Amino acid sequence: MATGGVGRRVRGVVCAVVAALSVSGCFAPSPPMFGDGSSVPEESARVALPVRPGADGDWALNDSASRLLGQGTTLARLGERNGRSWRLTLPAEFALTSRRPGAPHSALTRDSAAVLVGGTDGRTGPSALAGVDLNQGRLTWQHPLPAGSRVSLHLGGTVVAAACHDGTCRLTSWNIGSGERRWSRTVAGPARVLDGCRADALGPAPGADDHCAPYVVTADHVARVDPDDGSLYRVPALRPPAGTVDRITVRAGRTVLVTAPTKGGCRATVLASGTDAGAGDRGWHRTFVWDQPQARRDPYTGCRWNRTLPLVVDHRMVLPDQKGALVVDAYFGTLRPAKRLAPGAYVVSDGSRAVVRTPGRADRLLDAAPGDDRPVRPQGLGPGARSVGRGFWQDGRRLVLFGAGDEELWEGRSDCRAFADLHVGGTVHYCDGAELVTLRPVNKD
Repeated sequence: MATGGVGRRVRGVVCAVVAALSVSGCFAPSPPMFGDGSSVPEESARVALPVRPGADGDWALNDSASRLLGQGTTLARLGERNGRSWRLTLPAEFALTSRRPGAPHSALTRDSAAVLVGGTDGRTGPSALAGVDLNQGRLTWQHPLPAGSRVSLHLGGTVVAAACHDGTCRLTSWNIGSGERRWSRTVAGPARVLDGCRADALGPAPGADDHCAPYVVTADHVARVDPDDGSLYRVPALRPPAGTVDRITVRAGRTVLVTAPTKGGCRATVLASGTDAGAGDRGWHRTFVWDQPQARRDPYTGCRWNRTLPLVVDHRMVLPDQKGALVVDAYFGTLRPAKRLAPGAYVVSDGSRAVVRTPGRADRLLDAAPGDDRPVRPQGLGPGARSVGRGFWQDGRRLVLFGAGDEELWEGRSDCRAFADLHVGGTVHYCDGAELVTLRPVNKD
């Protein structure tokens, strides 16, 4: 009995302490965030625009993780609490005009690392690499590349270039910080080397950076290249399909290959390896006639085909079949029926959502139930409006923050493509003439 009395007294004291903490404010309220329905923007910074965007109002390079903006021969880093801003004039060979990482005149970035990919007249592939010191704002090393090279950046601070000629592929890796060569190896036999996270991926890079490695694809096997030492690891029981394997990625524990469409017939194949465990643990494949309604006809194949358009939106694969796009679960593959869209419809990413776009019809969510006609965007926005961050939308030059009930909390104008820094509390940047303005969320009261 005494023990029970002590227990009751202890529980009573604990409850009293918890109640006191709650009342005294030890459990602090959440900080203001855009999209919480009550926070409004406050101008926290206004500086001269360090890099002017391109004619379309966007930059060739805009990387919020490394805080880099780049366009043409100008590369700049935005200032932050624990860092410094700088502005660098680039050599013409490393001018930034392409948004395709790994392509000539582009940049490969990851966290605090950046490598520029050069290009010169008369060459279709990269011409050279250059490392950038993000603290000092200067180029620290350069290396020329053989013709036809493909370049990729990897976890662990390495950049890998591969050049395939005359039946062999030569792969070379450098340290991002110093430019020192780490390893080099030759792979014998006809092969293609593909980057599974950026230039040759099916969509935006997955969160698991350990999958961001080059892949060597031959007629009878696929092997992952270890960026640390160049070792090759074959993907078990995966034989590439007939045709040219043009895209590769790792999704849902599977290595997924997609061939380029054939000339004239436009037939393509998607092939997925098995998984290690679970209900979807067998490989699958589908063939389809490649037809992307939003793409122009490729002059060589005659197909409506644009390899830069993503085939993965949200967590699903979208195969652009002529009879209507097939939406496939990459994990279960053929174990679950594919969803077919109406002819002419295609899927685009709208922030974190997958949206079905059909000419002549209002956009709708891919997951919308039959009869669900709720608008994809807040009322009053046009079909070209895009989500900037939580609650923020840009429609042309108009920039609007909406509350929980789609009421307008704030409106402004931006002379460039506004962008958000989600990793620093949801701040939003926009252009006011020749100035870059930063907005931070504050309580409405």
